[in-house]
Amino acid sequence: MTDYKKLALYYLKAGKRRCIVTIVGVMITVAVLYTALNFGYSYVLQTRQEVRKEADYEIVFLSEDTDRLAQIAADDRVLQAYSGAYSGEEYVSDEERFVEVNYKNALYVNIRHPYQMESVMEAMKADYGVDARLNNELAVLYLQDSDGLLGVVLILVLLVAYIFAIFAVGMIRNTVQMFTLEQVKDYGILRCIGATKGQLNRIIYRMGAGMELTGIAAGVLLGTFVSVILGFLKNVDVGFHIGPVIPILIAYLGDLYFVMQECSKIVTKMSPVSAVRGEYRIKKEKIKIRGNGLMGRLFGMEGAYARKSVLRNSGRFAKTVTAMMLSITATVICLSTWGMVRDTKKNIDDMYGRYLEEERCPVSIFGDVESIQSDYLFSAEAIKEKALHYYVTEAKLIYSATGNLVDPETYYGKLNQDYIEETSNGTNIEITMQKWRERNTEEYRDGTDVEYKKAIFNLNSSSISIDGCDQNDLDYLSEFIKSGTVDLDDDGILVIGGGSVMDYSWTGDEKLTLYDLGKHFDTYDLQVGDTIQLVDYKEYKKRYQDAYEKMIAESVLVSSEKDADGEYVSEERATKEGRSTGLEQYVIAERIRQELIAEGYYRTYTVQGVLDFGDQIIPEWADIYMKRDSYFDLTGFDEQDMTGVKYAIDLDSVPISYFDMLSSDLTDVLYGYAYARNVMRYALAFAAFVFILSSVNIINTTAGNLHMRRKELAQLRVLGMSRKRLIHTVMLEGVMATALSNILGFLFGTIFTIYIYEYLSMLLYIKPTIAWWAFGVGFAASALVICGSIYVSLRDLPVDIVDDLKLEE
Repeated sequence: MTDYKKLALYYLKAGKRRCIVTIVGVMITVAVLYTALNFGYSYVLQTRQEVRKEADYEIVFLSEDTDRLAQIAADDRVLQAYSGAYSGEEYVSDEERFVEVNYKNALYVNIRHPYQMESVMEAMKADYGVDARLNNELAVLYLQDSDGLLGVVLILVLLVAYIFAIFAVGMIRNTVQMFTLEQVKDYGILRCIGATKGQLNRIIYRMGAGMELTGIAAGVLLGTFVSVILGFLKNVDVGFHIGPVIPILIAYLGDLYFVMQECSKIVTKMSPVSAVRGEYRIKKEKIKIRGNGLMGRLFGMEGAYARKSVLRNSGRFAKTVTAMMLSITATVICLSTWGMVRDTKKNIDDMYGRYLEEERCPVSIFGDVESIQSDYLFSAEAIKEKALHYYVTEAKLIYSATGNLVDPETYYGKLNQDYIEETSNGTNIEITMQKWRERNTEEYRDGTDVEYKKAIFNLNSSSISIDGCDQNDLDYLSEFIKSGTVDLDDDGILVIGGGSVMDYSWTGDEKLTLYDLGKHFDTYDLQVGDTIQLVDYKEYKKRYQDAYEKMIAESVLVSSEKDADGEYVSEERATKEGRSTGLEQYVIAERIRQELIAEGYYRTYTVQGVLDFGDQIIPEWADIYMKRDSYFDLTGFDEQDMTGVKYAIDLDSVPISYFDMLSSDLTDVLYGYAYARNVMRYALAFAAFVFILSSVNIINTTAGNLHMRRKELAQLRVLGMSRKRLIHTVMLEGVMATALSNILGFLFGTIFTIYIYEYLSMLLYIKPTIAWWAFGVGFAASALVICGSIYVSLRDLPVDIVDDLKLEE
């Protein structure tokens, strides 16, 4: 017999269960790698098509010499060409500025080898003595944006593929090595009857290649299916492409060659006689006397024997523990970090409430609703369109105005002292009130416009934000009611008595990170039954508007600036007394406020409910809340006069690109959450990937190891150990591996999680969180893999142990 090709297939069929597990492991690695490469390649192809729809050229040659451009168009390196005008900007280093360039008859070309467009452009520039530009947006997609990038990208792709190949081929190595050790006598006999080392090598190579090629084919098929689904979800046209398969074949088959060479040395470096005798099994070492250890004290003789079995093959035990430890470490890190990220979502909800985004500009006597809606808010169509986004769960219109108190002390005079001393907002309000209290006793410097200063002090201290609420708004506020009720009368209001703030960090009393949770404070010592008087907004607005128009009509032009067409760009006007109209408007407003108070044009509202927002940040946009009908009655507005819109956002589905439209202080945190959420999804997938690969390796190695210990196990049964007791004894080896890998995995996972928290705390609203339940998940999964693989292998022990006793050691 000189043809041993069929022996490889025979051995694979004999261990088909082990082969299937190995092929599945290879298939998983290939599927993950091919999905990423195929999706990325398809995305690049689709983007190229989109770019070419806008500008279907690769190089534009710039010259006024039409004959020379005609020669370029006829060049063999050019696939197609057309002429047209070109305009753009170029940086002139000597002048350190950009200058505009224009060509009426530029030549736009596509070359035969677009992956070489940069080198072809440089060569043709030298050949024809013309200037040229790449279509940079397209060049990037052909890896032409910098020298050597194509080579770097290919190296990176091959490196990633090789990392995956190490996992996959490592599983094949274990399987083939077990096959080789089990059949070493067969190889010895083959050598005795004339088989050469090369023929034996080919048997081993065929076993490895058979499993690997099968796994690659299955992985590519699965990866194509997954990438098509991913493309459908991401609106990318994905199909099967042979290009991503090439680096996979290079990395996997290249690594397989060297690994199979190592496996073949087991039989080719051994003499045929030694192989037939099974001398490879003899391990020359001194017999060590070992005690029973902890396992013996806990589990008796079975535990002591399991411990000694582990110590006899400490290398295999260490590999099993290390592989599972890495998986558990990754699991603990990912689940703990995921827990922190999920806590961030809860913290954001707790801190900012239901409506995470809003566009608001409260109306006041100094402006009108129409200008606010046109200058600060989106159109009704835009608001409706935004509300239809899948991540927007609710949109509500806002009705808010800046009113004026008759007596500021009735509201701002009741600030809580801790709020004043420990928050910047409380301090600023108290400073404003102190200036108002001292307005008549302050010593003003010469030249100071005292009337204007007093007017500003009065207006600032009396200004108060008012929100008009419908029933849904009141129901939402009922969650925060501290005392009283949200069932308001026409003259009833809600006030804020407490909540959390973020501006306490300036005190230096707390150890804070960049992003911290809010701290709770009591704000105003207002009680149910207290009254607040507000100036009649409608009358105030009417009188002020009439006075303002009269003042502008009687003002004089001080200075102006005109454009080239003679139109006013800006102008400065003043009253006849010399005060600028910009200052005079506040003097007028305060004068009218005092008149209205003296004439009794104000309304009295009773505090019927006190709110405490708890962990939620105190809203910056509202001081008091009233029924919407009461708001309309006070201000004279109606439902068409909204002053903002707010949106409830589903953080689990909002895309990262959404945050490009935001400008609030919360934007960075929301972006950080969305980014971390996406990263963690990939991290969890990678952790699952590592765990599956480790599990496949452990299952494979365990099955092979127990198969090699058949005679040892048979001897134990001959000595009187029952089948059930034997399974229990060997299972204790798995218990040791499971316990040690979980302890180390949880230890390292916790350490790394702490370091990750130090980084994430600079980006997100988080607290340090260790997923203690991850220990249970890791323990259950590792026990299932390690102990399960042992149990399944031992369950298949033959009833007849005579054949196993005949095995030579």
